[in-house]
Amino acid sequence: MNRLHGTLGSATLAVAALGGILAAQQPVAKAPVLVTGARILDVEQGRYLPPAAIFVKDGRIANVAPQPPASLPAGATQVKADGAVVVPGLFDAHAWAAPTGDLDADYFYLMALAHGVTGVRVLNVRTNWGVSQRDRAASGAILAPRIWTSGRGINRGASPDRWLFDAPSTASAGDEVARQSAAKVNWIAGYDAIGPDIYAAIVEGARRSGVRVSGMPGASSMADLASAGVSSIETLAWPIKAGPGSADSAWPTASPDTLSTLLSRLVRARVTLVPLMAAARARAFPEEASKDPSLALLPDGRRAAFVAGLAKLPKADVAAARRSWTSQAAFLRQFVRAGGKVAAGTGFDLGGYPVPGAGLHTELAALVRAGLTQGEALRAATVTPAELVGAKQGVTSFTPGTEANFIIVSGDPLKQIEDLARITTVVRAGEVLDPKDLLARARRTVGPASK
Repeated sequence: MNRLHGTLGSATLAVAALGGILAAQQPVAKAPVLVTGARILDVEQGRYLPPAAIFVKDGRIANVAPQPPASLPAGATQVKADGAVVVPGLFDAHAWAAPTGDLDADYFYLMALAHGVTGVRVLNVRTNWGVSQRDRAASGAILAPRIWTSGRGINRGASPDRWLFDAPSTASAGDEVARQSAAKVNWIAGYDAIGPDIYAAIVEGARRSGVRVSGMPGASSMADLASAGVSSIETLAWPIKAGPGSADSAWPTASPDTLSTLLSRLVRARVTLVPLMAAARARAFPEEASKDPSLALLPDGRRAAFVAGLAKLPKADVAAARRSWTSQAAFLRQFVRAGGKVAAGTGFDLGGYPVPGAGLHTELAALVRAGLTQGEALRAATVTPAELVGAKQGVTSFTPGTEANFIIVSGDPLKQIEDLARITTVVRAGEVLDPKDLLARARRTVGPASK
């Protein structure tokens, strides 16, 4: 690769933050791609690098240089992006990407890609199905983001179904961890009704297989989950002690000293927080959520049901959620300033919010509203989730062989995080995709009864 002059030559380029994590080669050679004129956003350092010519061949970065190559292979696609910004493909660290009663899995994949999400960590799906979808996405057999998947979510008292596994004891939880590990999942997903003893058994079983565990507060507090050794905590709830009362009442009543102790414990244990702040913000500010422009992308029935549900929230519950939001935001700011890791994730309530794909941008806006800088929010959607799923060094340098996953945006995301959603082009494993076309294709996957 030619060395770039000045800063570009010496800096680590994080344009392909999620590229190269999986080494699977694409089965079909792809047309070469040349992107010219755009600045490169170095998300690790939070700065722009000079405009460069990015040459992609067979789905992977071939060269980055101040000037384009003197000649291009026949059939090469040229993307002129003067004045635009190249950004790493985004990552949703807590995604729903599985079929529902009215939405096909392709809907979630296409919606993600349309909004620049080229990597997803999917939690709680049928084990063998999830592993198969991961492998098909990696091979290029389906058009989807790169997938890191768990199997069935493990919970206590769960109704028997294809999604959740009921673990009433440490032994049953350990057996399910062994089954999922044998199926080659990337994650074990624990849920909110599991107590500390079962979480400890899950982590121990997963550790023997080299699989990581995510935990959700409920019967176990965030402090309990950290002690059990989970790698990530999904949502901010029950920081110190689980129950009694509501999850929203737990934050404002926690003392500053106990929260400071929790913060230090989480940082020392290198636990990544996936706070799902967009969902918390919807509970705290329902009048704002009901006007979220991304709701227009939902099927009509889901959109109407979600807005109606917001209107029915009791005022006392909204007030409690708002107090909890304020406390959580303050904790999150302190956590990041202390060196804690935050990964952006959306979740997906079956009511339809946050909106798939678009919800990641809603989450980033919520993180900035909570007090993170734009640069910190960008790292939460690139560098940190890449580290969370096991990427070497968290990001990869923009060197030959790195899989080409990036987006081209207009505006200045380091000054205004909303500009990150102004996507003109998505490059997924070297394939150039049009966001408008992806949205149109996503709408076509929605059945007539849901539209």
